[in-house]
Amino acid sequence: MLEQSIKNSARRSCIVLSLFFLSGPLAFSSLASEPPGGEQAISSPLGAETGTASALLQGKLCLDRGEFSKAIPLLTASYEGIPVLGDYALLWRAQAYEKTGDTDSALSDLKAIREHYKESCLLKNARTKEIELLRKKESPSVAELFEGFIRDYPSSMEMKYSYAQYLKGNKETQRALELFREVYLSATPLSLSALKELSPSDITAEDLWKRGKNLNAAWHFEEAEKAFRAALKKDMGALQNDIVEGLALSLFRQKRYKESAELYGRVKNSYWRARALFRAGDMDTFQSELPELKQTDDKRVAPVLLAYGMKKRREGRSDEALQVFAFVLARYPSAKEEALWSMGWTYYLLRDYQNASGIFMQLSSLSGDSKYAYWNNKCKRAMGEAEPVKITMSGKNGQGFYAFLSLVRDSRKPSAVAPSPLRTGVLPSPAAERVEILEKLGLTNEAAAELLHAVRKNPGLQDLVSVSTYLKKLGNYRLSLNTIARVPYSEELHDLFYPLGYWQEVEEIARERELDPLLVLSVMREESRFAPDARSIAGAMGLMQLMPRTAHRFDKRIDVKNSGELYNPRTNILIGSAYLKQLLNRFGSLPLAIAAYNGGEEAVREWLSKGAYRTVDEFIEDIPFDETRTYVKKVMTSYFEYMRSRPDTDISFISSHLGEL
Repeated sequence: MLEQSIKNSARRSCIVLSLFFLSGPLAFSSLASEPPGGEQAISSPLGAETGTASALLQGKLCLDRGEFSKAIPLLTASYEGIPVLGDYALLWRAQAYEKTGDTDSALSDLKAIREHYKESCLLKNARTKEIELLRKKESPSVAELFEGFIRDYPSSMEMKYSYAQYLKGNKETQRALELFREVYLSATPLSLSALKELSPSDITAEDLWKRGKNLNAAWHFEEAEKAFRAALKKDMGALQNDIVEGLALSLFRQKRYKESAELYGRVKNSYWRARALFRAGDMDTFQSELPELKQTDDKRVAPVLLAYGMKKRREGRSDEALQVFAFVLARYPSAKEEALWSMGWTYYLLRDYQNASGIFMQLSSLSGDSKYAYWNNKCKRAMGEAEPVKITMSGKNGQGFYAFLSLVRDSRKPSAVAPSPLRTGVLPSPAAERVEILEKLGLTNEAAAELLHAVRKNPGLQDLVSVSTYLKKLGNYRLSLNTIARVPYSEELHDLFYPLGYWQEVEEIARERELDPLLVLSVMREESRFAPDARSIAGAMGLMQLMPRTAHRFDKRIDVKNSGELYNPRTNILIGSAYLKQLLNRFGSLPLAIAAYNGGEEAVREWLSKGAYRTVDEFIEDIPFDETRTYVKKVMTSYFEYMRSRPDTDISFISSHLGEL
């Protein structure tokens, strides 16, 4: 919640307030704005008196310390002295009033935010608090505010649940049941609380089916299974197939492929049944149903058949694999590129460079992807011919992987990116002045929230660049990256796409481990986008997305007392870099180590033992797991891009740790 982030930010705030007045404006132009309705003119905060300027922060700190009576006059002074941030003063003062028991004054402040700060990023929090206080007072006007809130924020299940409770208390049973049912179906944390308000007769088979679908979409597959099984018991037949399909998907996602395949067979879904059989390893049944599968016009079948062909090829049955690829090419035009690539790659691994080259050239003319030019060059070299194409940067973000491989192979240093220009763009109005004050007061979380609020609706490209730049300046690399991702890549924006997040810690720790700090940065960028509080569905934690069981292998050396410490940036980097160094020592190759970091050490050993790869680029291209293959390419590409931004790049480290190309 924003309220909590405000609290955390204020606690961290430690600022010499006189700097607020001694320093000039930031690189971004400060735009004066008027409050909604234009009731009063806004004076520049840079001309405000020191006491008034510090009042907002001091009032917030008093509020957080529980000194509510001291907070109120400070926030009042701030509201009067810096009205451009009046909504902050009003919200925090309302919270202080509430704690002192002055509910009427708190409600007056909250109403003022609702009426005069309609575009504030605090509006939702203010309206939530206003409804909470009015409900406690049993005010008859609260129902209207509930309805308005739900209309403006229809995805807020918390408010719908609260409103349902209010309606229940006022004997408006039917409307309350409708809302409780909606919350239950939503698969949000309040679902089970809402269920307690419903009787079995209130829930239909269709309700349970919808809940199961929502749970599947939220990746809560075990709970989804329960909902679908309950739906089957209630259904009279009308939704039977839909429910079974949902149940089959929940089982598939739990990797219970055999059970899933049986259910898909019941509803005659040949595509998903084939996928489940293939994943289950039931190749006898899969192959017995293959003739029927090949007759379907469902274009989704093409990737299943291509995977089957790849399996044949990995088993050494390349002729059969090529027949499968040729069938897909002829029957499914939408899969032309993937089918051709599978054929070309099979020929390449068979050392039939002539056929492989012909297909790679055809693919290059179809898409222009540098992957095809790279492997065609490899074919030409193997045949003793000159490489027809020099692979260079495409100018597109993330398209430099094959250029990187070509540079390393030829021992060439990547072309440097020019230093980023000093950006003096103007932040979207009216955010500029608000952000500037909040940042100078040390309220960086609040400043970040303002920046995101400013570009929530149809922003211009320059607005996005300005906001991303400012977020990076605040140290919020995740939000900065997410924002700049909405802008086409250009070298002028290189530092925003590839920031040196947590550089001091990364450089120090990586040098101690004898790792290139740019490699650590690259892993962090692709793992978490520099979010220290990131947590995956699988349970990976922190900047370098460490699994607790992996971290525990190093915790005695790094003194980790509990898994929660993995959210600490320095601790996470210490353990993540130690693990990365261990993998590099074990496998002796950057791509292999990166693959093991994502896919596991045992998997990499198995792929190496079965693949008989001659070069490391062959290994990368042939990684069986799509996720791991893509991950390795992304990390290596980020590594390359970081090298381009550092004039002191040591290409010899990469050359000695990459492997033969």
